[in-house]
Amino acid sequence: MKFLNDFKNVFAIVGVVSIIFWTCASESTSTNVNPPQLIGGNYQMEFTSSNLTMHVLNTETGVYKRFSYYDGLWNELIDYTTTFTH
Repeated sequence: MKFLNDFKNVFAIVGVVSIIFWTCASESTSTNVNPPQLIGGNYQMEFTSSNLTMHVLNTETGVYKRFSYYDGLWNELIDYTTTFTH
């Protein structure tokens, strides 16, 4: 009976250690991708997850912008900013 009790305790310790390990590991690999906040206007957006880019068109002003996700931040690609007139 003593062996069975020790056997259960070993599994309990392994379980607690594994929970702590997986909790710490999941925090370090968090992929929280939040796009930039857009204020005012009506927007049409397209998000591509393959290369983490976002295309945004402000339908009121005609301004088109492209954002790229790199190193944990959304960056506006200046070369791709265009204004459309109808």
